[in-house]
Amino acid sequence: MAKYVVIEELHLTVSVPADLPAKTVEQVTRGLGSKMFRARLLKAVKRLMADLPALAGVRVRISR
Repeated sequence: MAKYVVIEELHLTVSVPADLPAKTVEQVTRGLGSKMFRARLLKAVKRLMADLPALAGVRVRISR
């Protein structure tokens, strides 16, 4: 039997202005796909979860 089961999935939507230059959109896209961004996002989520006793012991994973 699995030790953990998925009970919730949350999605993060990132929007940019429609008239943003393509070069800038590419930079934003690269930034969002970077290891540093994902690591910092995971760290922020874990920090938030640590403040909520009801979430003690749960696992979180960031995927793209």
